[in-house]
Amino acid sequence: MPALGIIGVERSGKTSLLNAVTGSDHPVGFATHLKPHVGVVKVPDSRLDQLSAHLRPKKSVPAEMEYVDFPGAGFREGQEPEAEFLSRLSGMDGLIHVVRAFENEVAPHPHGDIDPARDIEAMALELTFADLALAQKRLGRIATDSKALKASEREAPEREAALLRRLESQLSDGVAVRAQPLSPDERKALRQYRFLTDRPLLTLLNIDEGDAARAAEIAAAYRPAQEPPGTAIAAVCASLEMELRSLSAGEAAEYRRSVGATEGALELAVRLSHQILGLITFFTTRSRECHAWTLDEGANAQQAAGRIHSDMARGFIRTDVINWRDLIEAGTDAEARKRALLRTEGKDYVVQDGDVLHILFNV
Repeated sequence: MPALGIIGVERSGKTSLLNAVTGSDHPVGFATHLKPHVGVVKVPDSRLDQLSAHLRPKKSVPAEMEYVDFPGAGFREGQEPEAEFLSRLSGMDGLIHVVRAFENEVAPHPHGDIDPARDIEAMALELTFADLALAQKRLGRIATDSKALKASEREAPEREAALLRRLESQLSDGVAVRAQPLSPDERKALRQYRFLTDRPLLTLLNIDEGDAARAAEIAAAYRPAQEPPGTAIAAVCASLEMELRSLSAGEAAEYRRSVGATEGALELAVRLSHQILGLITFFTTRSRECHAWTLDEGANAQQAAGRIHSDMARGFIRTDVINWRDLIEAGTDAEARKRALLRTEGKDYVVQDGDVLHILFNV
């Protein structure tokens, strides 16, 4: 299950966002929670709904995503983040930075005034400093360990140190790891460190309800001319979305229309989470259930089988593939095969968003 960490200064509305997206009921306000709040989302997907309506399975299982609301005190001005906090944060697949863009005299901003640009830059610096400290710590360890190595054993650590020094130089210039020119092999070598500026990042401006109709305009004002891959920026009123949970889906949609909001927090968070993480969705429809699964874009059929169960990847033979819409239009597998819509593929087939897979395996 993909997991995204929600970060930001205190009173930015992180917990309101978590509650709105996951349906949780964590207390919000002045109290600063000391441990992360966790919520799981069952990803809404109209394609799964339509497949289930057509096939009438006994069970319909949506994909899931986990959101973790980290304490705002984790990044507090003048204080170095604790190692446990950074370790938990680095374990996230992506980050959501909630930036306060709303006024509230009862809950003043920790820095006094509302300045989203300042807060965006400050968080970028905090993440960069954490990565610099990590790189420097590892470089020191390599230098110490290399003293005990023979000359013939130093090639690998020296290559690693050279990469880290290049990374350190770019980080010192404010270039996030995700934006640095690295080869596929170099990126693979860096995975073990899980640098924070290498995590996909969604910047979410938390706006006033009165600005809901201007959400796209507000987000555009803070979006760079060329949005780097693995990043996105949007705006939403988290407090409004949290309150709308008490209404039916139809009533909530009607209220959003009345204030000019175009998309709910759940749909926005899930859509952009998929976007920054580079995820697609495929479906399985056997064993009397329709099941949606998330998968990295560009992954092959054998890797998709592994998302379901490791035995399926290990014993993978082949898979039948059909687009979800083609399956509904054909009505049955037999008719789909007759129309050449259902085809057989091997383990190297690159799975496409919306594919329905019938995987054959043997262990």
